[in-house]
Amino acid sequence: MAFALLVSAAATAQTARYGVTGALNVSSFSMSGGGLSIDTDSRLAFNAGFKMDLALPFMEGFYLDAEALLSSKGSKYTSMAEGESVDNTARPYYLEIPVHMGYRFDLGDNMNVFGSFGPYFAIGLFGKSETDNGIETLKTDIFGSDGMKRFDFGLGLRGGVELFKHYQIFLGYDWGLVDASNVTGVKIHNRNFYIGAAYLF
Repeated sequence: MAFALLVSAAATAQTARYGVTGALNVSSFSMSGGGLSIDTDSRLAFNAGFKMDLALPFMEGFYLDAEALLSSKGSKYTSMAEGESVDNTARPYYLEIPVHMGYRFDLGDNMNVFGSFGPYFAIGLFGKSETDNGIETLKTDIFGSDGMKRFDFGLGLRGGVELFKHYQIFLGYDWGLVDASNVTGVKIHNRNFYIGAAYLF
């Protein structure tokens, strides 16, 4: 809904810019269960999609940034099942919509630096959970009653540089605020560091 409102506002604004974006995700879980914190390893993934940049009137330098992304996240971790160590890999894919407010500082010579902060909303689309006990590997759908919830929500922080008013290079971090686990006694929060680039038309 927030993305739709921004698009509607931008339709009549001359200060709106549109573009494409992509990034390398280094995602992981903040995971706990049974009163214990569970160590998880990062998983390399990606996000890609479209973005809109809307300069705010009467607030020089400030802007709204909204994106519609296909984002792959997840993690690798080890659990115990019937006294045996089991390696797990989670690969969820989301439709993710970050909506940030940011500020640009002009450095001259067709260069500026920017930073932004705001929420993201995500809906799980598809994905697999893989378990390997050393004997066999089992793959199941990641979203469901014994997996992860489809809805995710969190906060994100981003910073970067823009060149020639078209090219952006940035890095950022997202903190998932929603317990994404459907498994009783286990809590999962998405964490994601990313580095990426965008082109604004």
